[in-house]
Amino acid sequence: MRPIPDNLSGPFKKLLSARDELRGAFPELSFALDGNLVGHIGEAIAISEFKLEKLPSGSKTHDFKAPNGTHVQVKTTQQQRGGVGLGLVKTSFEHLIVIQLSESGTYSILYDGPGRHIDSANSHKKGASLSVDQLQRLNQQVSKEERLCS
Repeated sequence: MRPIPDNLSGPFKKLLSARDELRGAFPELSFALDGNLVGHIGEAIAISEFKLEKLPSGSKTHDFKAPNGTHVQVKTTQQQRGGVGLGLVKTSFEHLIVIQLSESGTYSILYDGPGRHIDSANSHKKGASLSVDQLQRLNQQVSKEERLCS
């Protein structure tokens, strides 16, 4: 696990604390922070840690460009198991980074590699989602040269 960058760590922990208060008041609801907020936290990590540059709004398929010119899509989840929605149906990413946030304020890279590995694993499905376990297995097949994150 990697520490969340200092400029994000404090606010992220405050969000978790606020979420825990809500869970105490409404135990029947999970108040998961997934959605745009979690996605934006992951994108902020990617910008901070991997020096990605945000592409102009309206860019199709990819949101970032890496220093080497590669187009990158970043997805983020707090799920420990289950599916991670990739948001595309039968369309390839040039490069995909999937970040998993933990309750402890750390993150892991579930996948860092070319979209073609995702495409081959997803070829039998109509929807574009893979499980955390599938992403971790696919990540093991990515060579060091294909990765953007060290």
